[in-house]
Amino acid sequence: MATLRNLALGALLVTALAACGGGSSGGGKGAGGLVARVAKAHVTITNGEAVATTTISVGGVAGKHVVLQWGLIDALQGGESQAEKVLHRYVTTRAVTSQDETVRIPMSTIYNPSLVHFVLYGPDGSFLSSSDTPDFGGS
Repeated sequence: MATLRNLALGALLVTALAACGGGSSGGGKGAGGLVARVAKAHVTITNGEAVATTTISVGGVAGKHVVLQWGLIDALQGGESQAEKVLHRYVTTRAVTSQDETVRIPMSTIYNPSLVHFVLYGPDGSFLSSSDTPDFGGS
């Protein structure tokens, strides 16, 4: 049931963000002092690939499991071009750490203007934070 709720929430956020061509949502603060933030998503086109990068900050509470997923979104229709995929699983520490995460997508697979949606889910599968790249690609 939580997965269905997460998908519905994700679809709603993606639709809203697709209309504005990128952005971030979620306060980055989870329950009990957990920090989980996705920010600064951007994309560059290099050698026939879309290279999408975002900055992840996690921590504040030791031992929590959070998951970073990404999905390719059709910017014209506001729907997923492919299901979200796990990019990284984190086990948090008391110290908040930040790092960049990157995905590469062949431009030959992108037919409509698209964006990359990065999202962090908490230990219970709940939405914590997300960031989208600006629109790119398409003919």
